Amino acid sequence: MNIHPKKSLGQNFLTDPHYLRRIVDAAQVGAADQVLEIGPGLGHLTRELAARAGRLVVIELDERLIPRLHEEFGPKPHVEIVHADALTYDFGSLTGTWKVVANLPYYISTPILQRLIGHRDRFTTLTLMLQKEVAERIAASPGGKEYGFLSVLVQYSASPHREFIVPAGAFSPRPKVDSAVVTLTMRELREHIAADESFFLRVIKAAFSQRRKTLRNSLSQLGCPKGVMDAVRSGTGIDLGRRAETLSVAEFVLLSDFLGREQIEK
Repeated sequence: MNIHPKKSLGQNFLTDPHYLRRIVDAAQVGAADQVLEIGPGLGHLTRELAARAGRLVVIELDERLIPRLHEEFGPKPHVEIVHADALTYDFGSLTGTWKVVANLPYYISTPILQRLIGHRDRFTTLTLMLQKEVAERIAASPGGKEYGFLSVLVQYSASPHREFIVPAGAFSPRPKVDSAVVTLTMRELREHIAADESFFLRVIKAAFSQRRKTLRNSLSQLGCPKGVMDAVRSGTGIDLGRRAETLSVAEFVLLSDFLGREQIEK
């Protein structure tokens, strides 16, 4: 059956066996591992994973691909094909710990990544193929133009490692930009933990919503009283005249905790 990639689903199938093997190598998949693959497409990466993993669950949204995946992988007792949307799939239903391996469509990579991070207790590592620019943002350090909301979100929960570049020519159809593989290792013991993680997310979203403005201006959308904002420097040592990209993850946690606590007390 000849299946053409759907543009609406951002489908670009990785077909180069060299890069397929390198992705599975980077994920360090072995017989003792439970692996979750998101977006298997035509099953090229799935074959490599099925040959090494102890258990493999595959989530595919495109109903056209399900019969093909069942035909090839259905007879393998350790492989389960699930017709579902990764944006709504209940990751909390997974038992035990898992490694995630995925070629994420560019247009939904950030929301899927946020959902995976939100279920970090289920995962030991996420080995993801993303648009090169997104991978660079994930691994960026404070002070650079790539450092932003996604950098803080990921680095709060995981340690990112850039693996390698995957050129556009390795895909069918060929995308307009190169991709990159990054492995995120979940932090078992996080050094800095926000008292209210939902408020922490609000703070970093607000901080980076207007990158060119100072923190005092960008954080005004949180609605904190002026007295609380004026007390930030004495309470945390953070100058609200700085811009968001200069703050470390630890400073964002400190800022979030102070603003959240002060709002409650006021």
